Amino acid sequence: MQNGPVRVDVRWGRSTDEGLLRCLVADGMGGDAEDLVERRLCPGCGGSDHGRPSVRRRGVSTGWVSVARHQDVMVVAWSPDAPVGIDVDAVHAGDAWVRREARGKADGSGITGTDPAHLETLLLTAPPGLVAALAVDAPQPWSITLT
Repeated sequence: MQNGPVRVDVRWGRSTDEGLLRCLVADGMGGDAEDLVERRLCPGCGGSDHGRPSVRRRGVSTGWVSVARHQDVMVVAWSPDAPVGIDVDAVHAGDAWVRREARGKADGSGITGTDPAHLETLLLTAPPGLVAALAVDAPQPWSITLT
């Protein structure tokens, strides 16, 4: 059982920064990003070139992570406490769309599954022209750190 607020760290960067997620997790846990391995696994087909990301240290999970990209912008989220989902898109996609994508990522159902509408979302301050949302598969309170 979680004591206190669920911790969530969020970091913005460039879509070309492949080490952004590992750096966020390393900063949150303490340690070096080089000690972490980022992987993907598709629950549908088992492919490793797409699907839900994970970050591991010495074969052990470091918590839950989520990644979203839109053009040259990337946003990543990590929580040691609960599954997270994050999404970013152009403003014209709308708040409802990024909230839905974030919920699907947090729940593991993705965008093709049934909408886990019971999950709360939070709209994030995004770069101009973009909209972003965070979902956490845990009740509030959440302690969110944005960097």
